[in-house]
This record gives sequence, structure tokens and C-alpha cells, in this order.
Amino acid sequence: MGNDNSRGHPPLDPKIADKLLDKLGNDDHFRELFVQDPAAALGRVGLAPAQTKAALSDTSCMMVANIAPKEEIQASRDELRSYLTSEDTHTVVHCFEAGSVASSLRIK
Repeated sequence: MGNDNSRGHPPLDPKIADKLLDKLGNDDHFRELFVQDPAAALGRVGLAPAQTKAALSDTSCMMVANIAPKEEIQASRDELRSYLTSEDTHTVVHCFEAGSVASSLRIK
């Protein structure tokens, strides 16, 4: 039983997940780019173009309208890393939304 890549994106390489979470939890310029141009932001952390395209599908966890504060991402970093690198489908649409990070990951 494999990952259904038609829903969400394939698991992220742990190094890319770490870089993404570091930047989302600490870098204001990257956070702004992630909201305004998520494809460019994901490319900046080293995600391949094909995986970036999958990561930005309609049901993907990478889509965000109101990004969570840095502190919320930092507080949920371990859960986020585990989720982003898992073989499960990545369709928790509020994964990076303000006020929803931890609760969204727990109901998955």
C-alpha cells in the first residue's frame, strides 16, 4: 500500500522539512514569500519543481491564507516535521494556518 500522490504531496526529505520549518519559524521575509508566492518559497528550500507543483495542489497542506505566528510553528515543530516527512497523504489544509497548527495535526 503506497502513498496516494494524487492527494497532497509526497513526503518531504527530512533536510528540506527542517529547512522549511526553520524558515517558517524564524525568517519574516521567507514567511511573507511563502504566503505570496509559495512555489518560490518551496523552491528556495530545495523542493524539486515536480514536488512543488504537487505540494501546491488544491488539497495540499502547503496552501495558507493566514500563516501561523512563528511561535506557533516553533511550538509544533516536531509534529509538523513528523507530518511533512510521513508517508501519509498531506492534505491537512490548515497545517500552517494561524491558530490551527497543533489541532489540525492531531485530528489527522
